Amino acid sequence: MRKLSQKKKKTITRVILLIMVVVLILGFIILPLSINTYAAETDVVVSSFETGSLASAIETAKDGTDLNQITSIAVLSGELDGTDFQALCGYPNVEYIELAGCTVKDGIIPKNALSSRNQLSYISLPQNTVEIGARAFSNNKKLVKISAPTTLRIIDEYAFESCELLESISLPASLESIGEGAFKDCKAITSLSLPEAITEVPAYCFQKCGISELHLGPQVTKIGDGAFSDCYNLTDIYYYGKTPLDMNEGCFQNAKLTLHIYEDCEGFESLNSNFVTVAYDMDTSSEYIPPADSADTVETAVEEDTDNEDVTSAEEGTAETDSSAVEEYVTTADETQTAVQESADTSSTTFSALSVVIIVVLAAALAVAVTLLVVNKRK
Repeated sequence: MRKLSQKKKKTITRVILLIMVVVLILGFIILPLSINTYAAETDVVVSSFETGSLASAIETAKDGTDLNQITSIAVLSGELDGTDFQALCGYPNVEYIELAGCTVKDGIIPKNALSSRNQLSYISLPQNTVEIGARAFSNNKKLVKISAPTTLRIIDEYAFESCELLESISLPASLESIGEGAFKDCKAITSLSLPEAITEVPAYCFQKCGISELHLGPQVTKIGDGAFSDCYNLTDIYYYGKTPLDMNEGCFQNAKLTLHIYEDCEGFESLNSNFVTVAYDMDTSSEYIPPADSADTVETAVEEDTDNEDVTSAEEGTAETDSSAVEEYVTTADETQTAVQESADTSSTTFSALSVVIIVVLAAALAVAVTLLVVNKRK
């Protein structure tokens, strides 16, 4: 009986030793792989490219780096078209995209240009952007900020739908039109002032947003169905016009808010509903202050060239423009690069923690294996 027990012990010891050996081998395989995963994140800078060939320009700039390790792409000059945006979509882990030094064909960001990017958190738009196409940036769950140029006039339908973390987008004073559902389900947007050219808030435009306070200028005359429905945090709207808004109860469905209007206004009683309470409590001296162009919007470098008066100065201006484009990128990228560094630090911390865990497991496995060998040898 004792002899059988001894055999069992030896068998168990051998099995445990085998397991320890396997753990050690796997540990030495995983450790270098983890180093590659966290240490090889790469930023790619493309100085220029021919329209339609951004894919090859990025391929050259990344110099053999695995596409899954590219986390930041900056394009300093050139004109983008739909094919070039498709090229940007070919890098699944890109978090930061800088296009402020570029132009885009016809001034239009194509529809679905950069939708459903898993990691994208920041993008600066081309300097001549006039229109953002339908669903151009929709369903970017990690998108936090967009820098738009002062040339922007139109945001098409559902352009930013379901960008749940989007906190900041520069709406230039020149913005003229916002499409249906443009910011639907952008939960992180908490405040909003519309540019003076916006006369209508279309249907479902800000549905399910996190807006708590809203200021509407006198130029706004209509609010579309469901425009602010399910905005549970919305408590106050300040309206600076004296003519009742064209809206229905569904505009603010499931919200509970107060519509503040001038104390000398009349005819707003019909706007009272289950979701809206009209309050005649605004002082007549209160004025609507439309949003000004933000400091982080991109000014077009082309405007600087219009001051040139002859060929020589034009050539100098071109050189200066090229230089200023790089400087502009550096300036506008400060925040992005800081975020990139923070991301790298986070990755480094994650790598360090993972390394410690792997090393501890390897050490424990080695200690157990040595102990079992010594005990087995003595027996």
